[in-house]
Amino acid sequence: MCLRFSYTRGMKEVLLHLQKYFNIATLGDITWAHAVNSQAKLHRFLHDPQTMIIEADIRISPRGDAVVTHPPEVDSDLSFEALLQAISSSKQCLKLDFKDPEILYPCLIKLSEARLVQPVIVNADVLQGHGGYRSKFNAPGFLALCKQLYPQGILSPGWTTHPDIAYTQDNIDEMLALCQDIAQVTFPIRARLLPASWEHISRLLQHDGSSLTIWNGEPVDEELHRWLQVHTDPTKTCYDLVYKKGNL
Repeated sequence: MCLRFSYTRGMKEVLLHLQKYFNIATLGDITWAHAVNSQAKLHRFLHDPQTMIIEADIRISPRGDAVVTHPPEVDSDLSFEALLQAISSSKQCLKLDFKDPEILYPCLIKLSEARLVQPVIVNADVLQGHGGYRSKFNAPGFLALCKQLYPQGILSPGWTTHPDIAYTQDNIDEMLALCQDIAQVTFPIRARLLPASWEHISRLLQHDGSSLTIWNGEPVDEELHRWLQVHTDPTKTCYDLVYKKGNL
């Protein structure tokens, strides 16, 4: 399947939006609230002056509706509709990490209808990383559906990962082939896999419209923090990270 379309909105739009309200210079200055998957966490971080992007995980509930929760949990007290309604009154941006393909279509429809002013990052693990589980998503289908239903969204296609197995050259080749006709994209990368994968990961930044969004499932320690400072470019990198206590 050959996709011939370009996304014209990327992380530059996120930065320009946030610079209207926050004193930041680069993507690396952006602060995140990770896994805002409950009413309590949403209440805590919504309108928080120290939080610029709210990240939430979206999946299908046993009732068949979209809820904000992370596997293995299948339900929550925060619905997708409630999240959109809440963020509409905020200056913050939103990142949506879709976990189930069944819910993508109705959620993109609701996103379009919501007419949010702030940029929205649309993420899913659409490719299988080395050692990762098989993705639930059809990768070209994910891109095509986003283009059709919510073209103003900022694409963030990623890989399933194993916490101890690095990205490979084949992983990067597959992603670059998938996104070859997309002008603006941010690639989500697992932080602890970066040092062993950097030779390959750095190829993702060969185009001006590409950026990295580095995330972690485990707190970042001091050694990894220093590595990120030395090797990554804050003008092309977002840091959606949780640190160990005592680390900046």
